[in-house]
Amino acid sequence: MAWRFKVSKYKNAAPLLPKKEDWVSDIKVGAPQSCGNHIKASAAFIGFNVENRGGGSLGIVPLDYKGRVESSIPLVHGHSDLITDFDFSPFDDGMLATCSTDANVRVWHIPEGGLAESLANAEYSLPQFDKRVENVLFHPTTEFLLTVAYFDTVKLWDIKHEKEIFSFSGHEDQVQNTSWHGNGSLFVTTSRDRNIRIIDPRADKVAYEAESHKSPKDSRVQWLGTTDRILSTGWDGSRVREVRIRDLRNFSKPYKIQGFDSSTGILMPLYDPDTNMLFLAGKADVSIMYWEITEKEPFLTEGLKHNGSVQTKGACLVPKRGLEVMNGEVNRLLQLTSNAIIPITYQVPRKTYREFHADIFPDTSGYDPSTTISQWLGGSSNPVKKISLDPTKRPTAKFQIHRGPLSKQEEFKSLEADTPVPAPRTRISNGTESKPMNEVRPTLSKPMVAVKETDGNIGGKCIDSEEETKPRGISISQLRKNYEAKEEPQEITEETEEDNPSKLASIRKAFESRSISVDEKMVERRREEVRQEKTIQEEEKENVGEQLALRDGSRVIAAERRRTFEQRMASVEEKPASPTPRRATVTRSFRRVCKFRHLKGTPGHKSTCIENLRDLSRTTPGECDGMAANAEFVVLPLSGPGGKLSILKHKKTGRQPDGVIPSLMNTANVMDFAFDPFNDYTLGVACDDGKINLWHIPEGGLAQPTNEPNETFMDIGSSDKATILKWHPLTAGVLAAAYGDHSIKIWDLHSQSVAITLSGHPDQIFSIAWSPCGRYLATMCRDSHIRIYDPRHCAEPIQQGNGPVGVRGARILWALGGKYLVTVGFSKVSERQISVYKATELTKPANTVGIDISPAMLIPFYDPDSSTLFATGKGDSTIYAYEVGTDFPHLFPLSHHKCGSVHQGLVMLPKIMCDVRQVEFCKALRITSSTLEPLSFTVPRVKTELFQDDIFPSTFISWEPVMTAAEWLGDTNRPPRTLSLQPSDMLSLSESREQQSPVSQPNSGGPQTHVRHETPPFLKGMVPNEVRQTQHKNLNVPEEVLQTQNRLEESMSQQMNQVSKTLEQDRMEGVDSAEWED
Repeated sequence: MAWRFKVSKYKNAAPLLPKKEDWVSDIKVGAPQSCGNHIKASAAFIGFNVENRGGGSLGIVPLDYKGRVESSIPLVHGHSDLITDFDFSPFDDGMLATCSTDANVRVWHIPEGGLAESLANAEYSLPQFDKRVENVLFHPTTEFLLTVAYFDTVKLWDIKHEKEIFSFSGHEDQVQNTSWHGNGSLFVTTSRDRNIRIIDPRADKVAYEAESHKSPKDSRVQWLGTTDRILSTGWDGSRVREVRIRDLRNFSKPYKIQGFDSSTGILMPLYDPDTNMLFLAGKADVSIMYWEITEKEPFLTEGLKHNGSVQTKGACLVPKRGLEVMNGEVNRLLQLTSNAIIPITYQVPRKTYREFHADIFPDTSGYDPSTTISQWLGGSSNPVKKISLDPTKRPTAKFQIHRGPLSKQEEFKSLEADTPVPAPRTRISNGTESKPMNEVRPTLSKPMVAVKETDGNIGGKCIDSEEETKPRGISISQLRKNYEAKEEPQEITEETEEDNPSKLASIRKAFESRSISVDEKMVERRREEVRQEKTIQEEEKENVGEQLALRDGSRVIAAERRRTFEQRMASVEEKPASPTPRRATVTRSFRRVCKFRHLKGTPGHKSTCIENLRDLSRTTPGECDGMAANAEFVVLPLSGPGGKLSILKHKKTGRQPDGVIPSLMNTANVMDFAFDPFNDYTLGVACDDGKINLWHIPEGGLAQPTNEPNETFMDIGSSDKATILKWHPLTAGVLAAAYGDHSIKIWDLHSQSVAITLSGHPDQIFSIAWSPCGRYLATMCRDSHIRIYDPRHCAEPIQQGNGPVGVRGARILWALGGKYLVTVGFSKVSERQISVYKATELTKPANTVGIDISPAMLIPFYDPDSSTLFATGKGDSTIYAYEVGTDFPHLFPLSHHKCGSVHQGLVMLPKIMCDVRQVEFCKALRITSSTLEPLSFTVPRVKTELFQDDIFPSTFISWEPVMTAAEWLGDTNRPPRTLSLQPSDMLSLSESREQQSPVSQPNSGGPQTHVRHETPPFLKGMVPNEVRQTQHKNLNVPEEVLQTQNRLEESMSQQMNQVSKTLEQDRMEGVDSAEWED
C-alpha cells in the first residue's frame, strides 16, 4: 500500500496564462468541422487552420512567435477544400503532412527559417483517394511511414519510396481517430460503428476489438505511451461526455470510466507519456482539465483546471524539445481560439529555477528513428532512444531538427535494431473477450497477435499457420520479402546473463513492491529458469537466418517450424501473447509474515493533550530533531533570542496558562539537546558558542525561567560551535559531541574533560549514532560518506562507504543489534530516501526505498524490540513505518499512519511506558502548531487478556548504566541488561497455548486421554457445566466474571424460548385440492 502515500511530483502543476501581448493574435480560424485538432506543433513551428475562401490553407509561425499576425503572412495553400488534419514528423521539425476533404494527402517541407512565401507545391502527394481523408499520423519509431485514414479504411504509406505497405478496410463506418503504440508495433482506431480496434499491420490482423462508447458521435483515442493501456473519449448512452481507460489484458471491458457533463464538444485528449499528465480540452469549452494517470486506484487524479474566457477550437501539446525547462515548464498547451493561439504553460512550483530539476524532467523520446522501414517490416519494435532535456547536454541551443527536403533525405542505416526471432501466432492474448472476427470481417481469418521480443521473451515475426501460408493476391508477406531482399540480415550478437539481467531485475522489483522475502534457494531456482529461457533464445537466434530464407508457400516447412517451437517451449512457462512482457508473478510462499504489518496509530483523546502551546520555534537546526522526551519531561524550543527551551511534564495534560512560559535560557542559540538516558532530570544542551550546558530539572518541573545551568563544559582549545549531542547508551557520564570544525569529541563528564577526539570528516557532520553495544560510533557527513569509528582504539574511521548523495541533511542509526545501518537522506533529484547498509559492507546499500519529493528532512525512530522504523518530517502529516529485516529487501512496508493535521515534530517515549495490556508496542508524542498530542501504536490482537510475548520480547534496560565512564574508557565491554515487560497478573500467549494444546498421554492397555481446547463462545451452551468449570479453573477466571456469564446465558435462553416457530404460510388459507380438478 506504499503507493497511496507517494506524492506525485506534478500534483501541484499550475497553468500559467501569459499576457495578451504574448499570444499569437489576429488570426482567422473560421469554423472547421473535422475529426482533427486543427492545430499541431513541432519543436520549431506551429501549424493551424486558416479560413480561406480559395480552399484549405494552413498558417505556419515559429514556435516562439508572439504578437499579431499580419494579414499578408505566407500560408500553405495545400488543398482545394478544408484541411481536415495534419501532423509534424517526430524526426524532422520541418516535415508536415496534410489531408483534406478533397481526398488528397500531401507532404510539405517547411524551411528552417520559416515560410518566406506561400507554399503551393508539395514535396510528395499520395494518389488521390475515393473518399474524404480524416486523419494523418506519422509512425512514432520509423521514419517516412505515414498512417492515412479515410472513411472505413486505414492505409500505411512509405512516403520515401512512394508505395503502400498496408491497408485495412474492416471498419463498418467512418474512422474517427488513430493512435500508435509507443514502440510502433500496433495501432488503435475508433470509428462511427462504436467499436475500438487494435490492428497489427505487419501481421495483417485485428488483434483486439471491443465496444468503444455507446454513442456514435465523434470519439478520440490515445495509446498511453509504451504501456498496455488505451484511453478514449466520447459519449455514453445518455450523451454524457466520458473517458474510458482499458487494458489489453481485459480489452473488452474498460477498467476506468470517468463521466463529465453533457456538452456537445468532443474532449480532445492530450497525453504526455513522460509525466503521465493528461489534458482534456473540449471543443467549444472555455476550460481545460488536467488529470494525472496512475497505475492504481483511482487511476485518474484531478489537477488544477485552467478556466479561460474564450471558446476552444483546437488544442495540442508542444514537444518536450520545445519547452523552457529552466523555468520549470513541464508542459505547454496551445489553445486555438477563433482569433488567437494561447500558449498555456504548466509549471511545477519550485523555490528556484536557477538549476535544472532532473526529477521533474525525465528523459524523453529522441529525434532519431529507432528502426528503418525494412527492419520494422521484419518485426523489429524498438522504442525511440531517450534523450535528456538538460540544457547542458543539448546539441544545439534550440534543440530543433531540420533534415531538409524529402527528396534529399536518406534513410538511416546505422540503427541498432535487434533481428526478430520468429514465434508462432495462435490466439488472442489471455483475458480478452472479443467477439469472433469472422462475424466482423469475413475477409480476415481468426485474429492473432504477434509475440514481441521484450525482456528476454521469445518473440518476433509471425509464423503463419498451414492455412495462412497460401499466397494471396496482395500480401504483406510479399512486400516484406521485397524489403528483406534489399538488405542483409543483421548480425545477431549473443547476450550473456551478465549483459542482460532484465529478468532478474524485474523479479527483484516485484519482490520490493510486495514486501516479499526471497530465500537463496528460490533465487537460485529462478536463475536456473532464466538460464533455460536464454538457452532456448540463443538456439532460436541461431536458426533465424534459415527461417528468414523459407518460402511462405511451403506447408511442410511451416509445420516443421511449429513442431520445433512447441518442443522447445515444452519446458518453459507459457508467455501471454501481449505486446508487452508479462509481469513477474509471486506466489504466497514468497510472502514475509510480519506481526506488525497492520499496526494502528491512535491519537490520544483531547483530555490527554497539552494545549495552548505558544511561541514555539519553527527554525531549529538541521542536525536537531526539534524535540526530546523521556519518561517525565518533554523539551520544546521556543522562538526568540537567548536559546530558550520549554520543559513540560507530558503527564500533566490540559490547557497551558497564558503568561510567561517557564524555560531554560542558554544565552546562546541552541543547536541540539538530549536527555541523559540514566537520569530523567538531566538535560544536555549544545550551543553555537561551543558550550555544552547541563541542566538539572526539579522534580516538579520548572516553576520560573532560569538562565544558570548547573554545569558547563567547553573545550578550551576550540571555539567552534557544538552541533550534535549523543549520550552513550550503556555508560554513565560519557557524551559524544560533534563540532563545527568537523571533529567529534567524547567527553568524560566526571572528570569534565575531553577523553577522545575523532577526526577524518572533510565537511559538516549531519548525524552520529552509538552502536547498541556501545563500542562503535557511526557518522553521516555532508561529503555523502558513512564512517564507522572505534573510538577507544583509533581516532580515524575503521570503515567508510558511500551514503545518501543529497547535501540537504541526513540521519543515521543502527539496526538489528548493530549488524545493519539505516540512513535517511536525499537523492540527486531531491527525493527523500531510506537506505539499509550492512555494517560490514558500506560500499553500496543493501536496498534503498524512495519516499517522496519534499524539502523536509525525514527524522527516523527505531524500535529495537520490534525492528520497526518510523520516519516523518517537519510539516508532514504521514508517519512512514517499515520493518527492518536481515533478508532482502530489508525494508518491509507496514501500515503508514496518516495524521489529521501536519506536525512540527515527533519523539518516541521509552519502552517502559507502553501499555502492554492494550498491545501497545510504541508510544510517541506529536507536536502540532499549538498542541502536544500523545500517539499510540498498537497491533490488533484477539486475545488481549493475554500477554503477547511474541511481539514483546525482553527489552533493554536503557534507564540503568552497565558500567562507569572509567570502565568504558579502560576498554571494558559489558552487554546490556534486559527486562521482561510481562505483568505478574497476566498469562503469556505461549503459556496459554501450552495449556490448551492437545497432548496425547500414552496409556498402556487403556484408551488415550486428551486435554481439551477452550470451548468457543458459541458452543458453550452445548458443553456440560463441569467441563466448563474445569476450563475456567485452569484459566483462573474470577468468580464475578463467571456469574455475569451465567446471567447472560440464562437471559439468552429465555429469549430463545419465546421465539415462535410457526411459519407464516401455516396461518394462510390454501386452495382446496378439489378446486384444481375443475
